[in-house]
Amino acid sequence: MKKKFLSISLLSLMVLGFAQNVAAAEDQNSNKPEEKTTYYGEDQNGSFYLPKNRSDLVKRPEARAEIPAISIDNANTPTKSFVDVSSHQGALSVANFQTMRNYGIQGVVVKLTEATGYVNPYAQTQINNAKAAGMKVSAYHYSWFNGAAQARAEADYFAAAARRFGLDNNTVMVNDMEEPGIGVANHTADSQAFAQRLNELGFNKVRHYSSTGWLSNGNLNPAALGYKNIWAAAYYYSVTANNYHTEYGSWQWSPNLRIPGVNGGVDISADYAGDFTKKTVEIPVASSPAGTVPMYRMYNPNSSEHFYTQQHAEAVMLADKGWDYEGIGWNAPTSGAEVYRMYNPNAGDHHYTLNPAERDMLVAKGWNYEGKCWSSGGDNELKRLYNPNAKSGAHHYTLSEAEKQNLMNKGWNYEGKAWNAK
Repeated sequence: MKKKFLSISLLSLMVLGFAQNVAAAEDQNSNKPEEKTTYYGEDQNGSFYLPKNRSDLVKRPEARAEIPAISIDNANTPTKSFVDVSSHQGALSVANFQTMRNYGIQGVVVKLTEATGYVNPYAQTQINNAKAAGMKVSAYHYSWFNGAAQARAEADYFAAAARRFGLDNNTVMVNDMEEPGIGVANHTADSQAFAQRLNELGFNKVRHYSSTGWLSNGNLNPAALGYKNIWAAAYYYSVTANNYHTEYGSWQWSPNLRIPGVNGGVDISADYAGDFTKKTVEIPVASSPAGTVPMYRMYNPNSSEHFYTQQHAEAVMLADKGWDYEGIGWNAPTSGAEVYRMYNPNAGDHHYTLNPAERDMLVAKGWNYEGKCWSSGGDNELKRLYNPNAKSGAHHYTLSEAEKQNLMNKGWNYEGKAWNAK
């Protein structure tokens, strides 16, 4: 979580957009003393430095000892689970995120907002490119709230930005609570109000970021927030392979990870609770009778679409992007009548058909023809069902009579045979 050092011209433009918000925040807290905490220290793990003065709204000089740079290929470090980025990193490319993935980094937390007057201008690009690289994307908000009403207002602002950027209800949403200029307050209760408002808006995975200084001196109560809901920050000058602060859900252990192709340092964290990283999904390579190929059945929990493919690599790629593997749907013959695969670029939905007339009709309506996907043949009949209420995943195909009846009981229409399988 770092600020971007903007050029004077860009800063001037941004000031026009949120100067009023800055003034309001400063005025609101002007008579409140800053929270006191330690930014340097030493514990049983060694000498450390804590994050300080990283607002994008209020720039302050920051005197700090140099944190050692850590190369991404350095194996003698704590676990490299996920990074967080802000406008400081700029428009990171798909290739940048793929480089991170190649070194085992599975997730990224993108700064979206600060207070109620700042939006990261690179957030959309960072989100899109991280997703394209197969990384889990979470989001954070740099908090200024003092009091429950302000906490709820900032939650509204954060959630609105998340919706605009296409983040769904399963997104981990982080309250970045570290700003000393907030003033003395009940930061724990305010953070709980912030989280409650996000829950009301549909975001149920809320976590809290802060330094170990705030967590140990009473500014924030980790027991009240839940230790595993805490993402703690502490940077040790001497880096080893030891994972510290495992009582928390995750630990940000350096602000200075160096990645080829990325300018400057990047924050890096170890994910103990698994909130910010992808679950590893193992899809075994399936076997099938001679003259057939197994069809992998995948399910998208966000769009409710089922997808079918004979390509193991494609199934693994989809699982890596968050799809659920549901097993082998059927065995398709290696030769026979062609089944055509169609894609609706507006709904993000696939459709499969034996009928060339239906294929041509869908192409005329704007669908993309993606070619032959498998063959039809054999004694087993795939049943085709349609959900008249769905905007995506409207068609489903199954060998199972029980699944067919279950869907019909829920309002799906049975449309007859889709194709045959062995």
